[in-house]
Amino acid sequence: MKANGWREVFAFTFIQQIKTKSFIIGTVVITLIVALIAFMANFLPTLFIGDNAINGGANDDSGPMIDNLYIANETGYEFDMQGIAQTLKFDLHEISAEEVQAKTDAIAGSTERTVVSRIYIENDMLAVDSRYSPEVGKGDCQSLTSMLSSEVRTQFLLLSGVPEDKILTAVAGVQTTVSCAGEEPVGMIQEIMNSIVPMLSAIVLFIFIFSYSQLVAQAIAIEKSSRIVEYLLTSIKPLALIVGKVLAMCAVSLMQFLIIIAGGAVGLLASMPFGIISKFGDLAAAASAQMPAGAGSADFNAQSIIADVGKAFSNVDVTMFIIMILTFILGFLLFAGIAGLAGASVSKMEDLGPAIQPLSIIGVLGFYLAYFPQITGEENTMSMLARYIPISSPFILPSDYMLGKIGVTEAFISIAILLVCDVLIMVLVAKVYENIILHTGSRLKLGDMLKMSK
Repeated sequence: MKANGWREVFAFTFIQQIKTKSFIIGTVVITLIVALIAFMANFLPTLFIGDNAINGGANDDSGPMIDNLYIANETGYEFDMQGIAQTLKFDLHEISAEEVQAKTDAIAGSTERTVVSRIYIENDMLAVDSRYSPEVGKGDCQSLTSMLSSEVRTQFLLLSGVPEDKILTAVAGVQTTVSCAGEEPVGMIQEIMNSIVPMLSAIVLFIFIFSYSQLVAQAIAIEKSSRIVEYLLTSIKPLALIVGKVLAMCAVSLMQFLIIIAGGAVGLLASMPFGIISKFGDLAAAASAQMPAGAGSADFNAQSIIADVGKAFSNVDVTMFIIMILTFILGFLLFAGIAGLAGASVSKMEDLGPAIQPLSIIGVLGFYLAYFPQITGEENTMSMLARYIPISSPFILPSDYMLGKIGVTEAFISIAILLVCDVLIMVLVAKVYENIILHTGSRLKLGDMLKMSK
């Protein structure tokens, strides 16, 4: 079971792989796409938000494009309609309930930007019913009605005896926080990150590890079917052949992965001076400043948003990158070892599909073990087990450490389990590979290969 000569196989396979057009074009295209996505994701929001939103809406004269607003107050309360008109900045006309229908009919074909609104009480609730002319549009009418409803509600509370300094508290929702006893409460942003980041991480790592593992099986099957392997075995041991190929493919996939990540970082940095991230603090401060006091979401203010983001990525450090690279390499070796056996078990390329089915089943099972428990964003038995099961830990471990769900000790315990499993797989490969690499004829099944390992 000696592997002398694996370095030569490694160097040859690595160079041949990175020289292929598919690798070069694929890496360049994917890197450019990721860089562009990172650039646009940071830059585009600034086009839609604008400086007014960042400055707290100062000097914002934009609003619903409406010239005339006709209001019929049917509540029985004496609202300050002129105060409403001054607040909404429209020409306001008070009409009676009997005039509503006539005015509505009159604006049906009008070319003026006009809205007719009824304010009334139904089922002990304030209600506003608005009808708009064709020149206004539904969106502007909804904006005006929302503003009108807020103003009417405020005046109703004042007329009902609520002190002015308590109005905002009275109209706001009730803030609620739910957390497990003994655990620190999790903010809204952190909850979102806890759900999205692990899912994205699982998808990306699965694509790289699984796709390159299949290339290992394909490369070995091609060499067997073309008889090249018989020539290679005159100078090197069978184990050296598979070890060299697996490590070379691992290096190629890791290099491509890092290049793509670097491309995304470059795209993000290129947009940083004028992107949304550079204005995040001002935007969050402006948003929180416009929120009513106690408006049901203490999470939505500058300090808590920034704190939540910081907590979500609390473990982004050198250790995280070490863990990410180790799990990537060890995860690749696990799946590539299985793929190598699948590739060596066939003599014809048309048999490769059925041969790698066990690999596909194991890979997809590991992916779902890592992916589905993260949908809720909460800790559960399945997510804890997925960190230590070798077929799923490569897809979940980096994100769990990055988000602070596990510590260094748990991470390296999982890596150690993955390493032991890799060693066992390689021992199995060493025992079986030499017996099946020169096999010709029908495809060997898993039971046949396991018999050869005894």
